[in-house]
Amino acid sequence: MIATGRFSRIVVMALVVGATSNALAAEEGPWSVSKSSGEVWLTTTDAQPVSLGKEEVLKPGDTIRTGRNGRVLLVRGEETIMISPNSVIGLPAEKKEGLSTTIVQRAGSILLEVEKRNVKHFEVETPYLAAVVKGTQFRVSVNAASTSVDVIRGQVQVADFKSGQVAQVLPGQHATAFAQGNAGISLSGSGTFGPIERGQPRAPSI
Repeated sequence: MIATGRFSRIVVMALVVGATSNALAAEEGPWSVSKSSGEVWLTTTDAQPVSLGKEEVLKPGDTIRTGRNGRVLLVRGEETIMISPNSVIGLPAEKKEGLSTTIVQRAGSILLEVEKRNVKHFEVETPYLAAVVKGTQFRVSVNAASTSVDVIRGQVQVADFKSGQVAQVLPGQHATAFAQGNAGISLSGSGTFGPIERGQPRAPSI
């Protein structure tokens, strides 16, 4: 009975370790193209843009650009990024410390479904603000005048680069940072807004 009990505990521990390894593998794995339509281009490091094909696997340093009718669905495990027309997003060549995933968005609109974890692990960086999440569904839109974040599920921490302001954005709420005029985060939408806290201004990497 003692030997059986020990064997059972070993089996349980092996299953736990295996599940953890699989979760980490999915988190660290590459993004791949699930669907693509219209005008879509892929630019790799030091290379000319080429047409993006289905099941293409993205590497650090790659950039995707969509034309006026281009759409792309990226998939990594249970996580997805839907890229709308006239958008530009990329994967940094190097990871940021403390974050397993960073998406750099230069233009356009993307809808993200991020796996829920106990720590903030996923960031979208734009020219004007950064959005960091533990796990949620949200949309980020970038144009020449502003960047906005719309939260559909969960919550998103938004940080304005110019002012350093930080705010938690809840479902049904909308945060905007502007290129010109007064620096800071503007909140709108439904429900009670969280406080806008002071932080440290910093320069965006874009």
